[in-house]
Amino acid sequence: MPRLSSLEELRPSPMLICTLVLVSYFFVTAGIAYDIINEPPAVGGQTDPVTGAVKPMTFMPYRLNGQFILEGLSGGFFYTLGGVGIILLDLSRDKNQSVLFRNVYLGLGLAITILSYMVCMVFIRIKMPGYMR
Repeated sequence: MPRLSSLEELRPSPMLICTLVLVSYFFVTAGIAYDIINEPPAVGGQTDPVTGAVKPMTFMPYRLNGQFILEGLSGGFFYTLGGVGIILLDLSRDKNQSVLFRNVYLGLGLAITILSYMVCMVFIRIKMPGYMR
């Protein structure tokens, strides 16, 4: 077995660490632990009173402490997307980048962060109708 000349060869890259942190952030915000413990269905169903047909529903209404699997995954995705937008906003402040890349990072970071916030607010309004009105 060859000897390592220094500990630098064992150090993971910063991009690998950032990716692992983002993936773990996604799992935590998506509620994977809740899904494993409680085993909720992927989507729910609601019977239409007129036709009697079962319509699929992805949000568990009026229950802040309960979720369907797809509801948690979509919420976790948009929380993580907002985090990526904030990272892009931070990258737009790098003085070593060209002005074009800084402006692209700034615009993309703002757009992603605002989009993520708006979609999360729509999710909350779907989950709790009449909340904050």
